[in-house]
Amino acid sequence: MHFPLSLFVLTLPFLFAQPAMALTDDETSIVKPSITTSTYEDWQTICVLGEEKPACEVTQTMQLEKDGQTSFAMRITLIKQADNTLMEIALPLGLDLPAGIAIQVDNNGEVNLPFVTCVAKGCVAVATADVGFVNELRQGAALKVAYRPFRQSQAIVLSSSLRGFTNAIEVLAD
Repeated sequence: MHFPLSLFVLTLPFLFAQPAMALTDDETSIVKPSITTSTYEDWQTICVLGEEKPACEVTQTMQLEKDGQTSFAMRITLIKQADNTLMEIALPLGLDLPAGIAIQVDNNGEVNLPFVTCVAKGCVAVATADVGFVNELRQGAALKVAYRPFRQSQAIVLSSSLRGFTNAIEVLAD
């Protein structure tokens, strides 16, 4: 896996923005794009249907709530960009940015990823998920994500369920 910054810049708006509005042929009214969502156990697919091929993502969001308010959220998203599958992991602000994150499927090898940017909603690490890594995700039970809060020496490890991933990822197949 590697982390193409140029591809990330093209996908960041897809992660954090609301769906774009499209003008009709007469450009006098605005039409919302058609969006479909499906749930596969712990994973969800979101597709924006356009005139060409749908733009789809496979995603899982984990939230920790305290007193009715979301105090922490992690979002894992996979999208197809040309011939590559990109994995974006978004975490909240307040992280040790130089440390990056480490990801691991079950007890397989650990992969370290740097953060590529931070926006108002959090910081994002991006990697190209090659066929071998996607197969690990398909066969695995959990994706572990380790990060360090700012000025902390101890990492925090979150475990994301891979139940339903195999069926959800099919939306990205060509």
